[in-house]
Amino acid sequence: MRRVASQPPPTTYIGVSMFSTNIRKAVLGLSLTALFISSAQAVDDLPTDPAGRATLLRLLADSKISIASNDLPPIVRIVSPLADSAVAGGISSTQAGSFSGTNLLLNLEVITRDSVPLVVREATEAAPVFGIRHVDRLLKGQSNPDAPGLYVFFDQPLIMPDGTVMPAFTNFASAFNVAGTDDTPGGGRTTWLGWHVLESLPATAQNVTITVAVVDAAGRVATDQVRVPVTRTAPSGQDLTPPAESFPGPAGTTSDGQGPEVSMIAPRVPTSIAVGPTDNSLTASNGSLFFIQVSSLDRNHNGIAISETGQTSAGQPLNAAIPVGLILDPSAIPTPGKAGGPNRNFPGLTLTFDVPLRQPNGNIVPAGTNLAGLFDVAGSEVDASGAVRVTADWVVGGSLMLPDGKKSVAVTASVTDNKGHTGSSTNVLSVSSTVSGQALTLDPK
Repeated sequence: MRRVASQPPPTTYIGVSMFSTNIRKAVLGLSLTALFISSAQAVDDLPTDPAGRATLLRLLADSKISIASNDLPPIVRIVSPLADSAVAGGISSTQAGSFSGTNLLLNLEVITRDSVPLVVREATEAAPVFGIRHVDRLLKGQSNPDAPGLYVFFDQPLIMPDGTVMPAFTNFASAFNVAGTDDTPGGGRTTWLGWHVLESLPATAQNVTITVAVVDAAGRVATDQVRVPVTRTAPSGQDLTPPAESFPGPAGTTSDGQGPEVSMIAPRVPTSIAVGPTDNSLTASNGSLFFIQVSSLDRNHNGIAISETGQTSAGQPLNAAIPVGLILDPSAIPTPGKAGGPNRNFPGLTLTFDVPLRQPNGNIVPAGTNLAGLFDVAGSEVDASGAVRVTADWVVGGSLMLPDGKKSVAVTASVTDNKGHTGSSTNVLSVSSTVSGQALTLDPK
């Protein structure tokens, strides 16, 4: 199945004054354009979206236009995959689709540096929000209504799990799963967006270039680009890691110096987080909504057991109510009369707050409880050293219950490998004066 070409990008957003005719842009070197041109030439014989390619060229050109002094456009960084990593190709083809795709996690960090906001709806994958993904718009190459200033392009076609071919230079913004924001020091904010890529690359792909552009509410453009090789050492990203059922347990919480190298990439300290409403006004859409990214590098090659797709090794879903591609496991969170436990999709992961979490349904999870079951998505890549890196995301969809006088929240993440060794990391985050994370960006609704 071939998809139709994407639509040209809009110049305005309904209800939000966005792009002016004379757009002011961020400055970027010529290297991005040169790299884009070289990669574009390499795919002339593969399905290509001409409207998407034209949009990307326009965004790259716009981003190099000089800006006025004291006019600070946003900065965007591709923080996963890393620039020196390799990604799996995946096994989907037009004849036989599969959820065993690249299974990489594409994460973006967007930093604003003045009072001009991004237009983004923060969201976790938990019901009733179900993230920011819009497959209907993705199939048409249309912008994401929850992040209308986001543009994401691959210089290779992507093959969806049902065998549909998405041409190179399709705008993949509507494929993203989650978004969250924290309160950066100064006038700006930091917004993070994550997508677990279930799609596969063509069997002939040796590398792939990913280019992203973000347009803020004043029409200013930020861009970033990464070019990574495609490894054929494993058929898919899921095959880079042992299955979740192989984890011997139990998960530890204290680093023993022999476990995975664990880093909390987001939130990036120093920063502040919204804690969410502490009264009955809390909903799934107005909570803390900050983004957590946990990265664990299996330096010792002991294996980090995980199911990036949310399926068992036999291909059966752990929870039929959860879409394939997510690691969300709500059964792991304790409720009155029911004990919690590890995330069955990522049993070696533990994440705790030093304060209670109040969920939108009213359930209060005590401080120190393992919250790994609430993680949204995860993916794998191969580090430059040859070690496998597993990355997992969660947008916090509840509120944090701080006692009087407490001005910070300690977040601790730990990952235990299949040899029982543990690595851990702790970030201490200040508390923002902004109550809801959604108030840190402009809601497109």
